Amino acid sequence: MYIVIIGAGGLGFYLAQLLLEEEHDAVVVDKDAARCEKISQELDIVATQGDGTETAVLEKVGVKEADAVVALTGQDETNMVVSLLAKELGAKQVAARISKVEYDESVLKKLGIDIVIHPEAAAAGYIEELITKPGVLDLAFISRGQAEIMEMQIKEKSQIAGKKINQINHPPGSAIVALYEGKNLIIPGPEDTIKVGQKILILAKRDVAEKVRKMIR
Repeated sequence: MYIVIIGAGGLGFYLAQLLLEEEHDAVVVDKDAARCEKISQELDIVATQGDGTETAVLEKVGVKEADAVVALTGQDETNMVVSLLAKELGAKQVAARISKVEYDESVLKKLGIDIVIHPEAAAAGYIEELITKPGVLDLAFISRGQAEIMEMQIKEKSQIAGKKINQINHPPGSAIVALYEGKNLIIPGPEDTIKVGQKILILAKRDVAEKVRKMIR
């Protein structure tokens, strides 16, 4: 997939890193020259200095050919404008970080936003799952309060401690999105083992959330 990330802050950096590890093509756009230089040097990725709300900048990075555009600046308004322009220019899918939960879903759709990323759900691994593996669980569920994200630590008595991801029979409507190795967030593969003391990030529909908690405790 070809993915354009608008915003080279911490979240944009780690999302780009994950996408590259999964062998996707990604470019980053940011107004800050220092951020662009940092991400370009450390990740060996194309980073363009520019304003993502300008059509010329989006055209320069090939938004028309993008499978997804992810707007991750710190301002809702900026992310909305980026989304609108990106969709008008031909981006297949648009995800935007939105901090105000009161925005009406129909309005967001008119702005071209397919996936809403709330700050509390803004984990790079989770966003990578959403834009590259659609169908796991749509973040629209969270917008409507029908799902929640849980960050839980694995204890010795946990039912899933010591098990590989492909051995875990978690309830339908839930997904293990990411694992924490110290401060590092990783996307688990089927052969990765859940370890005692490890923190995991799980997305679950509300009607199965309690079952998930019991499984992990």
